[in-house]
Amino acid sequence: ATAIAALFFIFILVRYFDLFRYLILSSFSSQSSSSDMHLFLRDAQSIKLITCLNGALLLALLMMRLSVMPWAAPAIGVGPDLSAWAVGGFTLAGILITLFGEGFVLYLVGIIGGRSDACSILWSTKLLYFNLIIVLMSPMIILALLTVGIAANIALYLSATICSLSIILFLKETFLLFRSQRFSIFHWILYLCALEIFPISLLLAPIARG
Repeated sequence: ATAIAALFFIFILVRYFDLFRYLILSSFSSQSSSSDMHLFLRDAQSIKLITCLNGALLLALLMMRLSVMPWAAPAIGVGPDLSAWAVGGFTLAGILITLFGEGFVLYLVGIIGGRSDACSILWSTKLLYFNLIIVLMSPMIILALLTVGIAANIALYLSATICSLSIILFLKETFLLFRSQRFSIFHWILYLCALEIFPISLLLAPIARG
């Protein structure tokens, strides 16, 4: 499974290299235009699903690896009666349900509120930054899956750092998007609490109880 995910990652990186280079550079550039970014990214619809599935698979494999590590298993709330395959399956299902469940909620909100265009852009932004996180983290995750000891620990720490920085960029992008669509800061905070923080808290609840 790790080899398949690695091959998917190489294919995505080679096939859509210009897309991810543009996204990374525009994320760090204060002169980039959000509207230009969204128009450019709408031409790359085919990348979204395959990258999301590949990313969910890699994260599930990473949780499987952590579940058999003596120092990590207690931290993530995995008991001895739960197999690594069960941990991977629950992780994969949780990520996909959370991700595409948010897309469905945004679709309904757009129809009910009459702001389908804004919700579509927001959903597209969420998928694209999830793809960005996966592409940047994939080498570290693969390294963590294929190595042991210090190398695996360094890869995990780098993955956490990359994820944190990407989340900060995502928050910046969504804030600018809400401002450009003439939404108040309250609506931005409400979106973060309802569709970002709450689903993640549900996924992390078993770990906290463990």
